[in-house]
Amino acid sequence: MANVPWAEVCEKFQAALALSRVELHKNPEKEPYKSKYSARALLEEVKALLGPAPEDEDERPEADDGPGADDHALGLPAEVVEPEGPVGQLAVRLAVIEFHLGVNHIDTEELSAGEEHLVKCLRLLRRYRLSHDCISLCIQAQNNLGILWSEREEIETAQAYLESSEALYNQYMKEVGSPPLEPTECFLPEEEKLTEQERSKRFEKVYTHNLYYLAQVYQHLEMFEKAAHYCHSTLKRQLEHNAYHPIEWAINAATLSQFYINKLCFMEARHCLSAANVIFGQTGKISATEDRQHRRA
Repeated sequence: MANVPWAEVCEKFQAALALSRVELHKNPEKEPYKSKYSARALLEEVKALLGPAPEDEDERPEADDGPGADDHALGLPAEVVEPEGPVGQLAVRLAVIEFHLGVNHIDTEELSAGEEHLVKCLRLLRRYRLSHDCISLCIQAQNNLGILWSEREEIETAQAYLESSEALYNQYMKEVGSPPLEPTECFLPEEEKLTEQERSKRFEKVYTHNLYYLAQVYQHLEMFEKAAHYCHSTLKRQLEHNAYHPIEWAINAATLSQFYINKLCFMEARHCLSAANVIFGQTGKISATEDRQHRRA
């Protein structure tokens, strides 16, 4: 890495994250992506400061990273390999930057460039993707590629990425199980690292998103039983982790009830409708709470 203090590198990365979170309507009307482009410039600066990728990871042909890769890029790793030493640490940090560059390009509707960065992220993580430091980042990258391919109406490619994420989550929980590192922690000082509880919360949210996207993919593929199962799992997990928008949750639960009615599963349908009614009833309370918080702010 160039002779720049590590604290300065981390500061640039955090500034890029802050810019990435700026809502589009807060940018000038004629420059809706102004903050995204500023974030991208900072991410590219951090990438340059980190230096070139390790040769053994960066020199592989890109064809290796597709869903039908000969080396089974989307298959399960044979063992847990931790990214130890300078080479492993550099690979992970660069993968984090590639991930955020990928999301940035997708947010600005540059899908091909976004895909390229996400694939580079996965290539850098190939050896380490089942490790404590990399599993969450790997799943998030594959989830985003799944969404991207779904939007291109390449549903089977999206399915491959999303099913790989699900399999990785299950293998990690079986073989490792501890709450993994949240990707942005690579650029945080030790005293600002997340607690185990917060790491677990964020990782479970990543997996819930994975199930949500799978439900949509199975719906597109007309695998309705599977779609209903994954929709039910998503709704259940959202309630358990208190991570849901009441109106959206209620609509999804009511929609699921229609599937059960068509299957003559009336008890299940009634349960979904009752739950939808209860959650929908929270909307007024939540709005009032948010309004009070806004007035105090």
